[in-house]
Amino acid sequence: MRHRYPLLFLGLTLAPALALAQTTTVRGVVKDAITGEALPGVTVLVKGTTNGTASATDGSFSLTVPTADAILTISSVGYVAQDVPVKGASTVDINLKADTKSLEEVVVVGYGTVAKSDVTGSVASLKGSDLNKTPASSVDQLLQGKIAGVQVIVPSGEPGAGATIRIRGNSSINGSNSPLLVVDGYPWGEAGNLKQINPDDIESIEVLKDASAAAIYGSRGANGVILVTTKKGKAGKTRVSLSTLNTISTLPSKLDVWSDPVDVATIDNEARLNAGLTPLFTGQNYLGTYYPSVAELRGQDPTKPKWPYRTYWPDEVYRNPFSQSYTLTANGGTDRTKFSISGNYYNEEGLAIKNNYERYNGRLNLDQKLFDNLSTGVNLILTHTRRNGGGLSADRSPVFPIYNPDGTYFRTGPLDFGNPIAYANEVLNTSKTIDVLGTLYVSWDLTKWLNFRTQVSSKYGNSVGDVYEPRAITGTGNLYNGFGVIDNYNGTELLNENYFTLNKMLGDVHSFNAVLGYTTQNFNVRTSRLEGRGFVNDGLRNESLNSAQTQFVTNGLTKSLLNSYIGRVNYTFRDRYLFTFTGRADGSSKFGANNKWAFFPSAALAWKLHEEAFLRAVPSISEAKLRVSYGLTGNQGISPYQTLDRLGTGRYYTGGAFQTGFGPGIFGYDGFNKIWEGVPNPDLKWETTAQLNAGLDLGFANQRLTLSMDYYYKRTHDLLRQTFITPSSGYDRLWVNDGEIENKGIELGLNAEILNGPLQWSVGGNFTLNRNKLLSVGSDKFVWNGSNIEMLRAPLNAFIVGEPINVFYGYKTNGVIQTVEEGKASGLTGDMAKPGELKYVDLNGDGKVDDNDRTIIGNPNPKFLYSFNTSLRFKGFDLSTQLYGVYGNDVFDFRKFSPSGQLQRWTPDNPTNEFPRVNSNRAYYGSDWFVTSGSFLRVQNVTLGYNFKSNLIKGVESLRVYFSGNNLYTFTKFHTGFDPEVGGNGQQWGSYPRPRALSVGVNIGI
Repeated sequence: MRHRYPLLFLGLTLAPALALAQTTTVRGVVKDAITGEALPGVTVLVKGTTNGTASATDGSFSLTVPTADAILTISSVGYVAQDVPVKGASTVDINLKADTKSLEEVVVVGYGTVAKSDVTGSVASLKGSDLNKTPASSVDQLLQGKIAGVQVIVPSGEPGAGATIRIRGNSSINGSNSPLLVVDGYPWGEAGNLKQINPDDIESIEVLKDASAAAIYGSRGANGVILVTTKKGKAGKTRVSLSTLNTISTLPSKLDVWSDPVDVATIDNEARLNAGLTPLFTGQNYLGTYYPSVAELRGQDPTKPKWPYRTYWPDEVYRNPFSQSYTLTANGGTDRTKFSISGNYYNEEGLAIKNNYERYNGRLNLDQKLFDNLSTGVNLILTHTRRNGGGLSADRSPVFPIYNPDGTYFRTGPLDFGNPIAYANEVLNTSKTIDVLGTLYVSWDLTKWLNFRTQVSSKYGNSVGDVYEPRAITGTGNLYNGFGVIDNYNGTELLNENYFTLNKMLGDVHSFNAVLGYTTQNFNVRTSRLEGRGFVNDGLRNESLNSAQTQFVTNGLTKSLLNSYIGRVNYTFRDRYLFTFTGRADGSSKFGANNKWAFFPSAALAWKLHEEAFLRAVPSISEAKLRVSYGLTGNQGISPYQTLDRLGTGRYYTGGAFQTGFGPGIFGYDGFNKIWEGVPNPDLKWETTAQLNAGLDLGFANQRLTLSMDYYYKRTHDLLRQTFITPSSGYDRLWVNDGEIENKGIELGLNAEILNGPLQWSVGGNFTLNRNKLLSVGSDKFVWNGSNIEMLRAPLNAFIVGEPINVFYGYKTNGVIQTVEEGKASGLTGDMAKPGELKYVDLNGDGKVDDNDRTIIGNPNPKFLYSFNTSLRFKGFDLSTQLYGVYGNDVFDFRKFSPSGQLQRWTPDNPTNEFPRVNSNRAYYGSDWFVTSGSFLRVQNVTLGYNFKSNLIKGVESLRVYFSGNNLYTFTKFHTGFDPEVGGNGQQWGSYPRPRALSVGVNIGI
């Protein structure tokens, strides 16, 4: 026993030495297996551990391994990973083979797939994994800044709001400018509101931008095509995943609204005095409301206590909302049966109180191989949404409270309907939708190289909108003594597609892929509107429309049919020279008997220069491909029946009762006037867009650096538009084909893997430049776009030949009038010539300012778009950032003279040239004074995540936790407190704020 302790001491002393004796140092050099070039930054790890290093600039590395039989894992982006046994060796030389999978990656095109290296047109691809890190109610919002040539405008932060998507500019005046959305092969309709799709369900998104790629969709492809592919099942173990995303949102900045009652009263009194009116805030009663004096508001009136109210309305109207999303997915199957099923719950609270959007989404993809050459499958997507409330104004005066002492809503007078809390609590404004998309297909391999596929798809959509405006809460409710509406929409579509696909190799030289088929699709839409005016009380809201004193019922039914023949041939010679020929013949019931059918052909050529001997000798070039394409696509984006003579109805009060009259034509309102339409045009036909595209794809260092460049020129003729006709016809407008629009531009996309060792760093970005011009608009040179704007007493946007579409048309200004003499000398008269008023410019020099002095005052179309993204990975951590920017567009800011501007107003003591005096009765002109820069650079998203080791929790194969910030900051010179991103017409009225969102997400794989 006495010898045990010395032996233990000896063992402890020798243990480190024995352990050290078992370790060994391995050195080596990593080279390219083909070129023999040294490869720096290659990761060298002891397999199953985190012990590793990276190769130096000369490809060398040195690593201590624990045992002589250790295995090294060698990996680098762009190369096939290798496991190399040490086997007691002290030196190991590694030769890595290039991984060309990025070139062999399959991308989806219309009615088929093609290897990325064989794409001849302009096609951009985006993986679904790039979309689900950011909270959004609709997938279209997540596309912003991701793809060159694709402009996504998100003009509102309201939950459930869609986005406006444009691919390579606007090509139509009155027809559709939205790209076609295709989900799992089904032409869903116009893109812009992809709320039916859960981002977690998306496998990939492809965007077909040029005519060669989009021509397979013919009359629906003029504005580009967005292909969405949902996840499919794979043979093997059933895998279950759960994704959660929880978000808290805030206002991104302080709103430019009134906060100090003293400022409100001072400015209001001054504005009324300048308008020749009696000031209100003098300690008087007016229409039953007491208006405190400025001294009383300041607490300086010795006869009265300080005014007790100071309501900061943004704190009452807005909140810090919480949103959540949960997705459960199961994928798996056998060699004969594969399935993918998922369910999603999404609930987004809006910044405005009582405003939220809720979505339930279910998806099933099932593929069954019946025989070795015959398979069938089902795709099903079910979506149910509910929306409550909407945007609210926070512009109300802080002088007054929300409630009266008795608990009723405070009103400044009988016609005050601006209390946003009353509106949020009492007005009913909800909508519910159900959307179902189902596809059943059968695929038959007739031979090893010929396949026939037939599928039947059906889409069903139903929505119900409920509105009730109580008396004393809204102007409409007060006018009609209660106003209720139920809006119903029911749309069904049925599509049958049948096509053959040929894949054939002739020797090692010739390769053919061809598609030939026929499709037919019919559309049915039924709508109804039930409206009631005048109720005994507001208790039942719109649930008892039959009790209303006055009831209105309107309904409609539209049907249309689209038949098509499709064909495409891809031919490859020696895997170097690629040819694509595409054609589609479309027949639409929307057009006249002489123009129901049209043919849309295209052709493309691509040359893989990297397969030529003169470039194969340059090992640093892994891809070099030239692409050229030209083709025609069409646009049928108008309502049915425009070629037919239509009858309309009208309600007339005669003989003590309302009567219904029938007559030729139908009518609507443009906001001020009744507009009569319904004149038939049997010669109405398709818009047609001809597009030329030239592109170059480059890859270096085995695709560690890739660059894609495209130049395009597209010209749209036979514009579908409404033109005014002579009043003697009894009508106002007629649909015609005339006019041309030109779009041309440049697109750049760059991605680089800068570091690929233990620390991995990649960067990317894209750049889009588009120039739009209206070449002609029939016999006209000038056409207004939109109706009169009440504040300006005139429209604002215009179509002018030789200019971009939608330019602002109005008056030039030259500061603020300082003296009466200056105002009169400028051609102004009356109140408009007084000091402190805007100084409008007499452009034509005739001594007066009138309609003839209007000119182009701004352009809402951006000069270019750009985005930048970067990603860092180290061990289990990852950090990604995306920036998105728009440059060179103008915004017409109707809120320019907001509280901060009014506080800088012109006064005799402050003779500024920037802001006019305040005036309660000012008549504004649409002028460049309201036009401001809409350029911005937004920190779109920052995400930090950690991937835990797979053995952390028993049964859990993957676990990722991440934190994400969205809309973190916007660099802009635009009006503080409001977002510079507005709709395509460039008008900013103070839209629903875009929230700043902070999220935490968890992805679990079992």
